[in-house]
Amino acid sequence: MTASPPRIGGLDVESWGDPEDPIVLLIGAPERLSGDWRRSVRALVEAGRHVVLAAGFDDAEDGSTALRRLLTEIPSRPAIVCSDVVLHAVAPALAVTGPALASCLVIVAEGQGTVSPEVEKLLPDLPVQVITKDSGPDPVEADNAALLGFLERQAPREAMLYQAGSDPRTLRDALGCFATGVTVVTTLDEAGQPVGLTANSFSSVSLDPPLILFCLARSSTNVERFRQAQHFAINVLHIGQQPTSGVFARSHADRFQDVAWETWDTGAPILSGALASFECDAEQIVEAGDHLVIIGRVTRARFEPRRDPLLYFRGKYRRLHFS
Repeated sequence: MTASPPRIGGLDVESWGDPEDPIVLLIGAPERLSGDWRRSVRALVEAGRHVVLAAGFDDAEDGSTALRRLLTEIPSRPAIVCSDVVLHAVAPALAVTGPALASCLVIVAEGQGTVSPEVEKLLPDLPVQVITKDSGPDPVEADNAALLGFLERQAPREAMLYQAGSDPRTLRDALGCFATGVTVVTTLDEAGQPVGLTANSFSSVSLDPPLILFCLARSSTNVERFRQAQHFAINVLHIGQQPTSGVFARSHADRFQDVAWETWDTGAPILSGALASFECDAEQIVEAGDHLVIIGRVTRARFEPRRDPLLYFRGKYRRLHFS
């Protein structure tokens, strides 16, 4: 995340994320919103929100006027997040014309988590959510989950649409919304030399018989080697093997030069220390559009259950976030 300190509406602001994403406006001292407020900002950005923090709001001579001026200068209706401490200034700023200036209001409260009748009168048509700070084992995670859930309901991102004949990039972006693991698929060429490439189109097919598959683009320089291979291996990468994924995703004379690997029964390269490795006999190849679907029968497998997987989502490597 990168931050910038411009002034909007006479207030100092910082911002994080893509300016093209829906705006979440944080009002007031950020530590009152979350004990680890930068973690909350990160969660919002990762959820596709552009976060704007209005600093010095508590010191404004007329908080309500300053906030209304700020909202009129923001190019779209933001979701507003504030603590109950500054609600006395926020609510009057949104009175009467609130829905024209903001999409919704989230109030982070220390008490019982209710909206006073006075505030309800000022905001009759604006969706309001009160979040009481959680006291569980991970209160920041719980508060972030409540905040993101409310935003998805009241200020959802506009969905992109793909129809037959549309730009293929739009379909690719849609498919990228399915999070996958990352694998390195390996075999031997006709000269007995190791061949490998990074792939995330991997799936189990059957337990009886034990079948798995991966998809290989017809445009791949290794397509004929895998088409002719009698055996291959699929190596599932863990979070510490992101550099390995990069090596096998690039064109390189010897991708195996600085990578530790071994062989089992068939000679297909097995990456040492992978999260899981599957040695396979080639079972079937199905031609499907611009890809080959290569199905293998698992003859041997090894896995390490205590590691976290390397994930790929929307064109970027990701990590697991446990709730």
